[in-house]
Amino acid sequence: MSRLRLAAVIALAVVSCVLTTSAAAHANAAFPFRADSGDNCRYGSTQGSLIWRYSTTTPIRPIALDVRGTLVDHPLPDEWGFLCRDDRYYSVATFVAYLSNGTTSRAEARADAALVSLDFTLGSSTAAASISRATVQVCRSPLFGTGPSYCGPPQHYAPVVYDPPPPIP
Repeated sequence: MSRLRLAAVIALAVVSCVLTTSAAAHANAAFPFRADSGDNCRYGSTQGSLIWRYSTTTPIRPIALDVRGTLVDHPLPDEWGFLCRDDRYYSVATFVAYLSNGTTSRAEARADAALVSLDFTLGSSTAAASISRATVQVCRSPLFGTGPSYCGPPQHYAPVVYDPPPPIP
């Protein structure tokens, strides 16, 4: 093999390794999320990590979103020092992923004076549709009766979008 050809093969291998490493590094890009019910006592709140999963082909696009975290509805049993009384409401955290094909993928978790773990995936396992953004919102509703429900402000999250690398001449 000539030196020029060997140098070209090595350069191609290095570029391929860098691109593969870059895609792999972004395959599980995790970002924190947080949302609450918007009331003075912050009765309902959720927090955790949004883990964006990307396609393995170019263009590199977010195709799935793993949600890991917790939803808490106060007061928790035996919670000391909580200044707000039990208001007889429960909390619901809603997670929505907006897909490029115009549809949505959504999941909800419910808690009543409890701490609930979150562990689910939104989106698609195929590269048919990418995720353009996600929202997280916590709402509260009465356990009994017909009292008013209310929600905190929705929190919006967008994935990092990776353009395909320029072609190698």
